[in-house]
Amino acid sequence: MHKIAIVASLRKREAPRVVADVVRWLEGRGLQVRLQRKVAEHLGRPELGESDEGLMREASLALAMGGDGTMLATARLAAPSGIPILGCNLGGFGFLTELPESELMAALPRVLEGKCEVRDRMMLEGEVMRGSQVAQRFLGLNDMVITQGALSRLLRLEIEVGGEQLGAFSADGVIVSTPTGSTAYSLSAGGPVMSPHVEALLVTPICAHTLSTRPMVVPSSAEIEVRAHPLQPEQEVMVTIDGQEGFPLQAQDVVRLRKARVTAHLVHLSGPSFFVKVRTKLGWASRS
Repeated sequence: MHKIAIVASLRKREAPRVVADVVRWLEGRGLQVRLQRKVAEHLGRPELGESDEGLMREASLALAMGGDGTMLATARLAAPSGIPILGCNLGGFGFLTELPESELMAALPRVLEGKCEVRDRMMLEGEVMRGSQVAQRFLGLNDMVITQGALSRLLRLEIEVGGEQLGAFSADGVIVSTPTGSTAYSLSAGGPVMSPHVEALLVTPICAHTLSTRPMVVPSSAEIEVRAHPLQPEQEVMVTIDGQEGFPLQAQDVVRLRKARVTAHLVHLSGPSFFVKVRTKLGWASRS
């Protein structure tokens, strides 16, 4: 490895200190380090700063230092170039991040020597079709959510899967998620937990105004189309990617979603398995 790209959340109190320590350690071993510009400037190392577009160029490894949100942002940057991601949890929950801060410095030599496993995670890609034109393209690791804007009002949603109508219903919105995203917003909306190695997509209505509309697992090979019709003319509708990027929809827009052509490559050491995390962090089958 010769270049390490670091994505960090400055909202985490410990982030500046931990990132500075990692940068010094990597540079001391002759490795090139690049940071997001805002992080580099905060650390007083502006010469290490890169734009998000250039951060992953020629990188051998991406370090995501923060929480699960930092992992999601890093995945969108690193996946198109096939760069493996090592997550360090500087927050509280840390479902996606691989390492606690206390284990990072001991683990880095093993990762740099290739003594680790890299596991692929399915991603979701899509586009907003405005007539015959693509108005926006996006990529996400967890989910894409179509919902109302500032005012809490119902939407009329029409969903097709693989060119066949799944149904039409009124709801606050709908979540289309990967198996990785099944433990995020979809879970809170009543969706099932899915192993990240399952090849499927999950369609989860948000507060559907019917007793019969339930979450549905569909093949990862199927393209999903969503049409959202506001029930009020001035009502705002948004598509949100991983809870971090948003795009406003117009009347008659069609959102097309599918399994992405790229995958997120997550570095795995000897940390807890997915099922251990489900049991310990989500409290699955726990006893009060």
